[in-house]
Amino acid sequence: MTLPSCQARKLPRIILYLTLFIASLSLANGQTATADQLPPSNAEILKELKTLQAKVSTLEQRLARYEGKETHEVSVHEKLQINPYPDSNLSTAANSNTQPGAQGRSGAVTGQSLFGLGYRSHAILSIGAYGELKFGGQDAPGRWKDGFDVGRIVLLPTLQVTDSITFNAELEFEHGGIAEDNDDKLTGSVDVEQAYIDFKFNDYINWRAPGVDVVPFGFINLFHEPTQFYSVQRPELYNGLIPSTWFEGSTSLYGKIVDDLNYQFQINTGLEDVGSKEGLPDDGSPYEGGITGNEALGLSRTPVGDFHQTKNAPGFALRLSYTPPFIPGLAGSSSVFYTPNITPRGAYGDSGRSLGHDSVTMLDTELRYRMPGTGLELRGEVADALIGSPGNLRANNDGHPENNVGKHLWGFSLEAAYHIDLSKSLRHGWEVVPFYRYTYQNLQTGGFDGDDLNLPTGQGQQQFHTLGVAVFPTPQVVLKLDYQFVFDNSPNSPQADHLLGAIGFFF
Repeated sequence: MTLPSCQARKLPRIILYLTLFIASLSLANGQTATADQLPPSNAEILKELKTLQAKVSTLEQRLARYEGKETHEVSVHEKLQINPYPDSNLSTAANSNTQPGAQGRSGAVTGQSLFGLGYRSHAILSIGAYGELKFGGQDAPGRWKDGFDVGRIVLLPTLQVTDSITFNAELEFEHGGIAEDNDDKLTGSVDVEQAYIDFKFNDYINWRAPGVDVVPFGFINLFHEPTQFYSVQRPELYNGLIPSTWFEGSTSLYGKIVDDLNYQFQINTGLEDVGSKEGLPDDGSPYEGGITGNEALGLSRTPVGDFHQTKNAPGFALRLSYTPPFIPGLAGSSSVFYTPNITPRGAYGDSGRSLGHDSVTMLDTELRYRMPGTGLELRGEVADALIGSPGNLRANNDGHPENNVGKHLWGFSLEAAYHIDLSKSLRHGWEVVPFYRYTYQNLQTGGFDGDDLNLPTGQGQQQFHTLGVAVFPTPQVVLKLDYQFVFDNSPNSPQADHLLGAIGFFF
């Protein structure tokens, strides 16, 4: 007689459980000791049970693979959604993709991945996704402006080539996509934000081969999925002062230094002081600077295609992430970036003066603290961009005295949130997180130099008050609503208050 396929698959598991049950009864009742065999001690029984438990786990994993139900690994997307601090307690062992003992947002113990995308050792090709759909409006000049925005839809293909070689990519469609004709009414872009191959050697040193990768600077620039922050828009420090999403052509080394302290060192194409992907105009007409007192560093990322980079100096980034064990619930990182020159080849001012070399140094430290046993969460961050020679910046030599840049641009943010579990009052797994964030930025500090007059409008001195709530029906989905008050010192500022909602996901 032939058993149905479903029963045939269950048969090994039934036999396994019966065998273990009989063995446990034998251990519990004991056997008659011979003259040279004493009854087993409690320690020996416990050791035998642990051995049986390990065998059960191994056999169940094998059985799950045979049935096509591999369950012993958690995908990278689930890891990042559940864990509020995904870069803590990282493990990069060549044959281990998770770090045991990491406490997740839901309280479950989960594995973790390194630097944004992770590894699936039993999948030929896997594809994750994240995105955010936004609606609401802002205080446009003279009226309240309402609208809808398909902010971004991102695909995350991962290919496990071998146990130690992995390909990862991030393909992003922003604001509905792009179009050739105006009547198509698409205004966005399509970007390859990550595309690289990782070679994993051991816990301490691993190599990310040359490709496209996010710059290891700050927290949100690496973990910018909508489930990682509570506001509709990304935190303000990552809107120019840190040019998020900041990705470059790069290569890097990463791993752990000691337990609870990890590093990533990256060599990349750096920044450039030109605000166009094609570089300087051939006809000698004026061009926009990459670093300005209005846009900060938002236009200074180098192009990643068609050899359009305009200078030869590389950039260097180092990020240390840490979870000090003596302060439970605390995680953070410190980052530094340096490039010896951002001036494009053939750069000039409107007066015709040739612009010389100019270095940029950036510093960032951010901390995240979840008070154990409570719902209280605190976050703080400070970032600074130091300009080596402001007199060589295009913004200080473009004939527009109101967008000048001084010796440095800096800002900080403080955020408080409280996690409220709705499992008892609404539905199991639901969580609501009210939050408030204050951000201050000064993009026009002193130390101006160059041909332009110094007449800043005050727009570069900005304050943001963001108050809102994020609801998590599951760690993979978030519903957001927030109101933001904006203040600066410009009478005609383009900054505006807003009331926005969003639906974000990360699968």
